[in-house]
Amino acid sequence: MESAKSLCKKLLNFKNTVITGCEFYTDSDNVNHIRIKARPSKRHENECPHCHKCCSRYDSRCKKPRVWRGLDWGATLVEIEYQTHRIECPEHGVVVADVPWAYPGSRFTKDFDLTVAWFAVHLPRSAVAEYFRIDWETVGRCVSRTKDVIEPEISRRLDNLVNIGIDETSYKKKHKYITVVVNHDTNAVVWVSLGHGKSVLEKFYQQLTEEQRSSIKVVTGDGAKWITECVNEFTPDCVRCVDQVPRCTVGYGCT
Repeated sequence: MESAKSLCKKLLNFKNTVITGCEFYTDSDNVNHIRIKARPSKRHENECPHCHKCCSRYDSRCKKPRVWRGLDWGATLVEIEYQTHRIECPEHGVVVADVPWAYPGSRFTKDFDLTVAWFAVHLPRSAVAEYFRIDWETVGRCVSRTKDVIEPEISRRLDNLVNIGIDETSYKKKHKYITVVVNHDTNAVVWVSLGHGKSVLEKFYQQLTEEQRSSIKVVTGDGAKWITECVNEFTPDCVRCVDQVPRCTVGYGCT
């Protein structure tokens, strides 16, 4: 029969990590927790979190262990505990040494951050926050940490556009605007920029290749003159559809 440490290591599937122990406890809200004590393997315990070079140790371990939250195991909340220390990197200065199971600056495991970000692609942020028992802003931070992993080539969003929608929407009590371009065929936002008007929308068209522009057949949006002018200038052969549907909310891809 496998030991609890071996079982935790297999379930977590962390690379370059040594599991040193685990314990169960129940908090004041009657939620079950498993606290897994871990450490990086000897070869990786003094790596810089930014360049991953092995560096010299700057100081001893912190007095208070740091805790990262992992993905729940059923109804049990998973926590990873480790006493971190600082290293001195020739390029990045004095920083907390990297841990293999988390992104720099995160208090969650990589699997947790990646799963939250994947859910955020398909669900409203409020629903994701409620499901993972985190706050609304934390969802955004999880997305920021993992966006380059989930979508390393963001420019590919602009390939094979056929039916697109363009609109501007206000935020921060209608004092500021952003311009949004959506792909109607995938129901996904493909381009966003601060501001609105012809000069802003031109940036979208100017970054498209001739092939990408020629693939666009239909452009929907309200009757704004600046949208029509850009459509006529950059994609004169496509169909311009003027709609009266309420303006889109970022993340839902409808105009």
